[in-house]
Amino acid sequence: MQPAVKLVNVSKTFVGNVRAVDSISIELDPCKIIGIVGPNGAGKSTIMNIVAGYLFPDAGEVWVNGLPVVDFHQAINVCGVVKVDQHPNLAPHLSAAQHLAMLQPTFRPSKTLIPRAEQLLRQLGVDLDLDLRTEDMPIGHLRAFEIVKALLQCEILRSRGLRPVLILDEATNFLPVSQKSVLKQHLRKLVADGYTFIMVSHDLPEIIDVADEILVMVGGKIRTRHQTAGLVVSSLVKSMFDTEVGEKIVSAANVVGNAEAMVLEDFQVRDDRGNIVVNGLTLRVFSGEIHGVAVFPGTGEKELVESIFGLRKLERGRLTIFGQNIRNPSVQLLRKMGVALLSDDRIRDGLLTDGSVYDNLTLGLSDKYTRGGFIIDTKRRTQLAETLIREYGIVTRGLKEPITNLSGGNMQRVYIARVLGRDARILLALHPTTGLDPMGSSLLFQKISELRSKNLTVLMFSPNIKEMMIICDRVSVMRDGKIVGTFIPAQTSVESLGMILSGVQ
Repeated sequence: MQPAVKLVNVSKTFVGNVRAVDSISIELDPCKIIGIVGPNGAGKSTIMNIVAGYLFPDAGEVWVNGLPVVDFHQAINVCGVVKVDQHPNLAPHLSAAQHLAMLQPTFRPSKTLIPRAEQLLRQLGVDLDLDLRTEDMPIGHLRAFEIVKALLQCEILRSRGLRPVLILDEATNFLPVSQKSVLKQHLRKLVADGYTFIMVSHDLPEIIDVADEILVMVGGKIRTRHQTAGLVVSSLVKSMFDTEVGEKIVSAANVVGNAEAMVLEDFQVRDDRGNIVVNGLTLRVFSGEIHGVAVFPGTGEKELVESIFGLRKLERGRLTIFGQNIRNPSVQLLRKMGVALLSDDRIRDGLLTDGSVYDNLTLGLSDKYTRGGFIIDTKRRTQLAETLIREYGIVTRGLKEPITNLSGGNMQRVYIARVLGRDARILLALHPTTGLDPMGSSLLFQKISELRSKNLTVLMFSPNIKEMMIICDRVSVMRDGKIVGTFIPAQTSVESLGMILSGVQ
């Protein structure tokens, strides 16, 4: 049987003589799930964009299902390639139903795909109104819909006799474990029907569990190729970084104070549709503490953080920060009090996408490079940006490089560097390691450790219980819009917290 994907000496160099893909030749077998991992900036998304016809290689040949890839439209309609991009890529003002209608363009918008989409979403456990505009969807629901839309597109191609090749470029990042498990089972069934899947991910345990084989990319090349049977995470990490990435990042001893940095009492918050998603939530965070909240993405955690930070109306409740009752939270007041927000959606919330690396690193940090608050010291501003690039390991061709030219992980590093560079007293972090490779996650936690020695308090939300058990002093579980328990990591287990989060216990 011919390869699903065949690359022959494929290379791609961007402006500035940066070689993102370096003479890759490889064949990928059909009817398999293939994982691709590697450090931030390794060229993973670039090579996938070449396979999907988004980019043209400078040299080499790209074949899918025995046919040469010529351009984007031909890659889909003739070769059978469908791709879910690394970042949400939908028209923000169109509804989910309108996006589905475009998969079968007719004189009148078709609704024939809606029942099937609703069925797939129900299987994933996603309650989504398809008439909702995509810009109004929580990031977890948005990503789930993009995956379902791609699966429907593949079904259309399969009905025409093509063998779909579906690329999922970090598409499962914001899906909870339960949805990932359902998706894995669905993909396995489709493999038996002639589908091939290529998954790019930084979640190494997930990719080992899902894939048949894994390719490790480093510096634009395929460094190693692994069968997943018997494969362990440490082997992948060693292939990616030539070193081990330790799990124990932070020692919590003698850091947490007795004073309460932030208290949330009886919070009630609505989402954009008017539904109550936080109801009766109470939480206490101590000074100097790294407090984790285990939560499934898209279940009220973002609305909660937005209400704390003054971005969303607090329907009911009391907020106290450093002993001061905050009656009407506002962004200006919270920032003045030293509260910083690290959003889960770096594209929509965290970055100036029309700006450069320089702009995005120094935005909001003018107190560090102005004299008297008005006169910009260009030398100090440049030094600040260069320092952040060095400290956070950001891979870029220069300060003036457009931010969107960076890999997703390096864009995340820019955002994190700027937020942590504000010398905040409290950090609100939504899914902070999403998009980061293991080394990037380790670096983030090391920076947090350094900053909390300067009295930083952290409240982070994530579905990654294992990660929080390593980094956090305490871990609370948020379910059904409230905190259902708070635990000390040494006195509980990942399995126990997972059961509580899932409502089993």
